This record gives sequence, structure tokens and C-alpha cells, in this order.
Amino acid sequence: MKKISLVILSFLFLSLQAVKAEIGVGISGAVHFLDASGTETTRQSSEKNSGSHSEEAAVPELFIEHIAEDGIAFGLSYIPTAEMGSKSRSDSNSEGDTGTYTAKAELEDLYQVYVDVPVSQAYGQEVYTKIGLQHATIATLESLNSGETYPDEDVMGLTLGLGMKGDLPYGNSLYYKSELTYTNFEEYRATGTAGNKVEADLESIAARLSIGYKF
Repeated sequence: MKKISLVILSFLFLSLQAVKAEIGVGISGAVHFLDASGTETTRQSSEKNSGSHSEEAAVPELFIEHIAEDGIAFGLSYIPTAEMGSKSRSDSNSEGDTGTYTAKAELEDLYQVYVDVPVSQAYGQEVYTKIGLQHATIATLESLNSGETYPDEDVMGLTLGLGMKGDLPYGNSLYYKSELTYTNFEEYRATGTAGNKVEADLESIAARLSIGYKF
């Protein structure tokens, strides 16, 4: 339901813009630097196992945006999936679940509603700030010797960024966007099938280059 509401809200933003505004569609190549940290609390002993993990993920991204006459752009972007990597540890105990534990997850169906606001000019190009609201599903792909599994959860994220854009000198109506963004996602909290609890925080820094077509 959150995902559907987000998509509907984005197109409401687009429909409220001036009739003379342009529509831009395009594709982006982005490198995401993901930083995740979390704590697992065991059900029986209340022991806490904490860890952190950093991962780089290069992913394609599609976008559509409504560009007003004053340069403000309201848009919607979509990433099918972005891997968050994995991390393993080995445990030895008397509870019968000695072995290797591998935590693994990925972000799926990552939607973003955003607005780009022009703030300045540099070298004849437009400099803008970005603010966005993201929605994604954290899909857990863990392999735990104890048999514990954790559910997938939907999370929201707030994005802030700075970018530059301009028309390309070749190709009618082609333009580029280059930006750096930071996203802080809400905390992931879940209880596993065996009663253990996990809490995790996720942050992302992304460097993105986009090519779009205006019509």
C-alpha cells in the first residue's frame, strides 16, 4: 500500500505543474555506497551480536520528471534492485546451533519522489539542490545455521543532494544531470522465526550521472 500511494502521489505532483512545462525521461548510472549497522538480540540468553558492513553497488535507474519554466523539476525514479552485500560469522555454543551465520540483504523496488530546485549557475550550467522521499523493500537473504529467518520489511528514506545539469551540445532535446546524494533510511526492526530480534540502520551515498530527453 505504501508503494502504491507513493506512485500516485508522485503523479499528482506532476499533474499540478504548468501546462507549458516539459517532460523529461531518461536513465541513470549510479554508484551507491551503502553503510549498514545492526544488532541481533537472541531470544534465550538476550545476548547481543552487533556488526556493520559497507558495500558498493553500481545500479541502473529510470526516471521521469516534469520540468517547469522556472527550472524546478518534480520527478519519479525507480531502481529494480540494489545488493547490500553479506557478512558472516562463526559461532560455537552448547545450544546445538554451532556453525557459520551469513547475513545478506538487498534493496528491492526502490522508488523515489523528488524535487530539484535551481539555486545557482556554474560554468554556464544549472546548479540545483535535491530533496526526495524514497520507498524500498529490504529483502533478507540470510543463511543461519540455527534456521532463523527474518521477514522482508518496507522502509522509507529521506534524500538530500546537490547536482548540476544542462543541455547536451549534440542530439535534439538531450540533457544531462550529475549529482551526489545522501539518503538516511528508517530503522529496520524485525523478529525472526525463532524469536530473535534484529535492529538495523542503513545509509547511502550515491554518485549519479543521468542522460534524459525532453519533450
